[in-house]
Amino acid sequence: MQDAEKLSMLKTMLAIDDNSSDELLTTYLTFAKNEILSWRYSYAGTMPDSVPAEYEMTQVQAVVNGFTQRGAEGQVFSIENGIHRHFVYADMVRYIRANVIPMAKLAAVSST
Repeated sequence: MQDAEKLSMLKTMLAIDDNSSDELLTTYLTFAKNEILSWRYSYAGTMPDSVPAEYEMTQVQAVVNGFTQRGAEGQVFSIENGIHRHFVYADMVRYIRANVIPMAKLAAVSST
């Protein structure tokens, strides 16, 4: 899936009709991509340049979580003007780390 497709999907999910948020959403997509790749491949040695297909929707959903929690980053519970909000994940990073499985690289073991 191309970044333009992800951006379009995000705008639909977040009910954004104009192009004023494109730069912000693209920045969120880039941040989510970098976090997914660094978490997934932190123990594998080599890292691809793009998010694997199986984690593209995780990237999009991480952006939705991050975007909708702007101003409440790091909180899992918020009360404002009598409105109670509870977040399952405090931020995008925690969402990604809960939904992306890190890879490990097998190391050769010496028999001596």
